[in-house]
Amino acid sequence: MGAYYCLTDRFRWRRADASQHANELICLSVRTGIDLVLNALNFPPGFEMIVTNINIPDMFAIINWHELTLVPIPVNKYTLNMSPAQVEAAITPATKAILITHLFGGIMETEAIVAIGKKHNLIIFEDCAQAYAGNLYNGNPASDVVMFSFGFIKTNTAISGAIVKIKDPALYTEVAARNGEYHQQNTAGYFKKLFKVMFVKLLTNKTIYTGFYNLVMAWGKDFEEVIEGFTKGFPGDDIFKQIRHQPSIPNQRLLRKKLANFEQNSVTKRVQLAHDILSNIPDNYKIGFKNKNHTYWVMPVETHDPDGLIKHLRSNGFDASQKASSLIKLGKADVAPQPEELALENLVYLPVYPAMSRKDRHKLTQLLINFSG
Repeated sequence: MGAYYCLTDRFRWRRADASQHANELICLSVRTGIDLVLNALNFPPGFEMIVTNINIPDMFAIINWHELTLVPIPVNKYTLNMSPAQVEAAITPATKAILITHLFGGIMETEAIVAIGKKHNLIIFEDCAQAYAGNLYNGNPASDVVMFSFGFIKTNTAISGAIVKIKDPALYTEVAARNGEYHQQNTAGYFKKLFKVMFVKLLTNKTIYTGFYNLVMAWGKDFEEVIEGFTKGFPGDDIFKQIRHQPSIPNQRLLRKKLANFEQNSVTKRVQLAHDILSNIPDNYKIGFKNKNHTYWVMPVETHDPDGLIKHLRSNGFDASQKASSLIKLGKADVAPQPEELALENLVYLPVYPAMSRKDRHKLTQLLINFSG
């Protein structure tokens, strides 16, 4: 469908579909969205933004570029929540905003945090890049800015693109005007991304995957870095040069099509898959299993020997990885992490998908149990 939109683009008026909802903006990425909003808000340098302490590097870099001081709050590895008490304790007269980041498909409990933010007249952002779940969650109604990603490896992908919901009409108007000043990415570039996706999908075939893996190894390359190069949305150093664009018309059309035709049952199947595996493995592996609204966009497990677990699973036909995500963690040098704090260096991402057979689900479960010993 995306290729069709690219090929027919030249025969259409160059305008976006007019079907978007009020105060809902299509932009190139969540990175683009937060950069646009921070430009519009124009906070004075030196003010603070409280953030979930885990996110992709670009999000932290964008906030720093706007000369805001990051105040990180840790994530509980069992609930994937931040502590409201820790959030409130971090608020100072310099605090201007809170960025809540939902991780791995888990939907954080936001009511208490949003209430605290509103009590202190703070702007509440929700980064839902990893938490799109159709009609299951649309952001807290009281949040000021809610951002969803439809990038390459995201749920309901349109290869690139994001939806940014902005509560305040005046702020929305300002952000939409700024977005409208950006040049659109060209259709040819989007068409190229579609072919890259087609190649990565071919790698889901075991024979093709094995052949490509052996070829990369023969070249002396790091296989995971090669794959990351295919899936990374914005390679290179100048992030602002890349994100300050509008998505192409075919990209916007595909995104609207995907939103209108999302199969809600796909999330249900993913949750069932997670329960099939997690309910049968030791608790010490489990990340986010106490989260009440988990949709399992990815399924990481925790181990004290990630390299050993990856080798164990790969030798038995399961391509586990530590590089399935580019997340990083902010910390304070003088504060030791707590036992229940999420630690990225101990995570291994399991290669699971809803079409996985019951036989493979059982085999993966047994491999995890055996490795745990």
